[in-house]
Amino acid sequence: MTTGEKIKHFRNLRGISQGTLGQLSGINSATIKKYEYGIRNPKPDQLMKIANALGISINVFMDFDIETVSDVLSLILKMDEQLDMNLEAERYEDGSFNPSTIRISFKNSLLNHRLGVYMKAREWQENLLNDTERFSSEEEHQRAIEEAPSKYLDAVKQSILDDSKIVKKGVRGISVKIYPENE
Repeated sequence: MTTGEKIKHFRNLRGISQGTLGQLSGINSATIKKYEYGIRNPKPDQLMKIANALGISINVFMDFDIETVSDVLSLILKMDEQLDMNLEAERYEDGSFNPSTIRISFKNSLLNHRLGVYMKAREWQENLLNDTERFSSEEEHQRAIEEAPSKYLDAVKQSILDDSKIVKKGVRGISVKIYPENE
């Protein structure tokens, strides 16, 4: 999804017009329209205003390239600093951790639930792609793949990201909520 498509998606989820998003963000509605149609790309400060108006994290609009061990570990260490996160592993007899048993989970049940929803959607998609025995022919399998909601996993990702409950360490039960004005 492009940035403009994400803006439109979350605006529609909120049930607000471009005009209302413009009012909530302090950005002209004609500019919002240009962002959504891909005519213009919002600058970071504009994107922050839109994210705040929609009650979502600006990170929803970012595409991160995670390529190195350092990229992955820096994200995990940052999460460990800021979230109530569990890092667990079985130990060898010498007390060191068995790397093949490392597990990450969160003390926040909402995060765990949302990850479970994502895992189920990912499993469904992988099963459809890999389960050739269920189909009488390769053509039937290919047709099922083509007829399946091709963006199903993307839709699940977007739906689980649509939550503004704060999960930072030491903060409980606070969320950001938008109340659109009637137009």
